[in-house]
Order: sequence, then C-alpha cells, then structure tokens
Amino acid sequence: MSRKKEIFKPLEKGKVKIFVCGVTEYDYVHLGHARTYAFYDTLVRFLRYSGYRVNYIQNITDVGHLLETGEDRIIKKAKEERKDPMEIVEFFMKHHLMTFDKMRFLRPDMLLRATHHIKEIIEQVRVLIKKGYAYEVNNSVYFKVSKFKDYGKLSRKVPKKLIAGARVEVNPEKRDPRDFALWIKAPPEHLLKWDSPFGIGYPGWHIEDTAIAMKYFGPQYDIHGGSIELVFPHHEAEIAQAEAITGIKPYVKYWVHTGLLTINKVKMSKSLGNCIRLTDTLDKNDPETLRLWIASTHYRKPLDYNERDLEVAKKKVERISTTLEKIDDNLKVAKSVEPIFVSDIKKLRKRFFDAMEDDMNTSLALTNFFKIISLVNKQIEMKKFSKEDLVYAKEVIHELGQFFQIIPEIKKEELSEDIKKLINEREKARSKKDWKAADDIRAKLKNMGVILEDTPKGVKWKIKK
Repeated sequence: MSRKKEIFKPLEKGKVKIFVCGVTEYDYVHLGHARTYAFYDTLVRFLRYSGYRVNYIQNITDVGHLLETGEDRIIKKAKEERKDPMEIVEFFMKHHLMTFDKMRFLRPDMLLRATHHIKEIIEQVRVLIKKGYAYEVNNSVYFKVSKFKDYGKLSRKVPKKLIAGARVEVNPEKRDPRDFALWIKAPPEHLLKWDSPFGIGYPGWHIEDTAIAMKYFGPQYDIHGGSIELVFPHHEAEIAQAEAITGIKPYVKYWVHTGLLTINKVKMSKSLGNCIRLTDTLDKNDPETLRLWIASTHYRKPLDYNERDLEVAKKKVERISTTLEKIDDNLKVAKSVEPIFVSDIKKLRKRFFDAMEDDMNTSLALTNFFKIISLVNKQIEMKKFSKEDLVYAKEVIHELGQFFQIIPEIKKEELSEDIKKLINEREKARSKKDWKAADDIRAKLKNMGVILEDTPKGVKWKIKK
C-alpha cells in the first residue's frame, strides 16, 4: 500500500495471519502458479523459523470467476467435458494438490472452498446493501464504487479516470460502469446457483475472498498475498468490501505481490498459447531445480522462463549434492581439532539472514548460501578442516536450504549389471587415456540417471531419485 519497505509488526505479537489467493479449479496448474506459491511457501517457512505462529489460509475458487465473455470458467469447462461442474473442480483440485506436493509446498493450514461459504457471502452482501454500499437490480447486486471514497488506493488507479468498457463490455444494469458484481442472477439453465434474499444466483469473484478471510481472521489481518495482476480489480474490490462492512482500516496491514512469469520475455497467457503446465516442467526437471530457479529472482521482479537458466539451476543443485557428499566422506577421516573456518560460515550465514529479513531478498540470500558451498569445497580441496568445521557446514547448508527446499534427495541403490559394465568400460578407456570415449560413456550414464564423480580413491556414483 505504501510502496516502500516497512518493519514487519503483526497485529498480534508473535502471531501472523496470512491469506493468499488460491487457484481457480478449471485447468491444470502452470508455471505462473509455481512462481507465486513457491514464494509464499518460503515466506511461511521463514516466518515460522523466525518464531512466529503462522495461520496460513488459501481459498479455492470453485464458482464465480468469470471470463470476459461473462461465462463462469468452471461451467464452461464442465460443458466442454460434459461433466458436472463439481467433477471438474474435484479433478483439478486433486491434480493441483498432488503437483504442489511434488514441489514441496507446505499445505495451507486451511484450504477453503467458496461454495462452502455461500452463507457468509450472502450475509456480507446483505450488510453492504443495508449500509448503502450496494444496490439490487433485477436480482443481481452491485457494489457502489462512488460511495467508497478510498477505492483505488492500493492500485493507485483513480476511479474517475477508469474507462468504461476497457476491460469488459459495460453491463447496462449498473448505475456506474465502474461498479462490480457482488451477487449475480442465475438464468434457469445455470449449473451453479443458490437461493438468496436477492434471488437465485451465485456470488461475484471478489466477495468470496472477503467472506472467507473475515470469517476466520476477523476484520483485520497481517498479510494478503497473490500475483501482481490481482491488484486491480480483485484486491482493490476486496478492500472496498471489507472496509465498507466494518469501517475498520486497514483491512490488511501488508499487501505482498509476486511479479509475473514470462516465457522468453513474453507474458505467459493461455490466449497466446505459451502456457506451460507445471507437471510438464516437472517431467524434465527436479523440484529442487525449479525451486532454486524461482528463488534466484526477487519475488517482486518478473521471472523469465528459459532452458538456459534452468540448466544453471540444475547444475547448482548438483553442486549442493556433491558438496554434502564430500562433507560426509571427509567426516570419516576428520580430526577433532581447533575449527578453521566455522567463523567464516557464521559470517555468511548472518548475511544470508540479513538478506532474507530485507524484504525476502532470496536472490542475495542464495548468493551467500553458495559462498558457503564454495568455501567448504575450497577447504576440503586444501585439506584444511576439522571435524567441527564439517559438522557445522553440513548443519548450516541444511538449515538454509530448507527455506527453498533445494537440498536434493539422493538415493543410493545397487547398480544393474549393464550400468556396472559401462562404468568398467569407462575405467578402461580412462586407463588408455581415451578421454573422448570416457566422456561419451559418462554422458550416457548421466542420461540414465547415474552421476559419476572421479576421486583420488576411484570413481563414485549416485542415482538421482
């Protein structure tokens, strides 16, 4: 709201209430969803680590999110699939949760569906009418934007300058083109509808979030999150609804928005045909790679998807894994003597936390994380370490990596006879100094999921899970 960094002070000491706009369940989750929810996962993990008791809510939009044509997204999909709308919701909700679990996103404390809160929605609409902030027309109800003087304070859009018909065709029922729907009259054939004091209909998209958030958090809470494209009109409408109902300001103390995801510098959009399903990306990349790639850009900046940056992230994840293996190998021979570089790690660890506490600067935090990785590798290479150095290094790498879930899960298994044969063939090629043949076999094994590392004690291998 203020467009500047502020010291975070929750409304209630030691407790944080955070609401993040959830998914509309009519299609597969995509990379844009991954970018947004990866950040809020990191934010929640960091707040909890910092000692706060966090109550994390996401909503599920299962009605009322309309296309510019005025058609409900879920109903449109249901008609295309010749299914009941709730079948569509259940299918895509299960897929979304399964995919987010693969990304290691924490599940919200409450995941709440709009259709389970119709009673609360109707009550909020009733109060807005009673207070003069809404009006009924032909069994629909609209919010009176001109009555709410602060409308536009989040997006910095001046209501008088909003152009009628710029986003969608002007509804002739509205007294003012800027007004938005709270309750929409349902035609007889509409598949999702409820009885109400205003007539049979269904809720507008914006009122769903305030009804849910205010039921569980009350008239005010600490953090509201979502993608930057939700600022107007969605979040602007939420503020107007909530503050008109209660008279309490501000409705939300801190608004936090993630930047857009682009594909090769072009905004990702279904209409442009460049929308990438998250499952398709996970088929080619480990979740650790995606999480590291996302965290490498500050949450407020646009994030561009390209294969080059993903390959960089993949190599960095492999480097973390290799470093942890080196630590484990050297711990077997390390001596309990005076620590050599523990103090250097402590300094880098502090810089990591300083970056995270400065508006969640994950990019700078990761820079310091990888300085720790480089330091550990250098000390092991020079054989200048104590047991305490390695134990502390391993502890800190896991401690800092947890915020992004970037520590690889490596599972060692027994190799098949074919793979053992390839490794032996490579060793023979190396002994004959046939480096091209050795490199070709190494590349072939990597494609098969077997990672080789040449050490003074011989070749080592690992299988990526």
